Amino acid sequence: MEPERRQSRALRTRDLVLSAAVEVMVEHGYAGLTMQRVQTRAGVTRGALTHHFSSMRELAVAAVDHVARAQGAEIQGAVGTADPTALIDVLHEVTRRPTYVAGLELWVAARTDPALREALGPGARELARQLREPLLGRVGDLDDERLEVFGDGLLSLLRGLAIGGVLRDRPALEKAVLQAWLVAFGADLQPVPSSSAPG
Repeated sequence: MEPERRQSRALRTRDLVLSAAVEVMVEHGYAGLTMQRVQTRAGVTRGALTHHFSSMRELAVAAVDHVARAQGAEIQGAVGTADPTALIDVLHEVTRRPTYVAGLELWVAARTDPALREALGPGARELARQLREPLLGRVGDLDDERLEVFGDGLLSLLRGLAIGGVLRDRPALEKAVLQAWLVAFGADLQPVPSSSAPG
């Protein structure tokens, strides 16, 4: 087999495994993520699975990063909107999905697993950047320290709402909470100038 075809096939297999791992995590949680379940869901051999991922920890972190990349792309696609409220709605929608909440399960597990905590670090920082940056450019008249508090506070609020949504599904109330946060913080979200919007 030609090297390009072999590489393309390997990438397809890896994506298949990652998608299967995400589905298993959403359905069974991090505690229920097993190599056998992922192998069965992906329809691959054990050898193909372990060729790409040698441990459950490695597979779980890669699956969360896989979801985060897709979420980041979606957020970036919404950045061009002229309506800041629409951007907040996109951030809220992304962080209340089962895939996002499944990723937060790994954060909880990382509390007692230093290796998992270290492995999750880069992806968590990148997703936080993708969630925070689109808003920071639209917040009026805040000094650097207050801007950091605004961004980190909003991310913490979104995470809390995501976890709370596991027990009570109240998206309208969650939106009201987000708006109250913005008003209470005094954040003046500015629309993107029309010249910045994608043409």
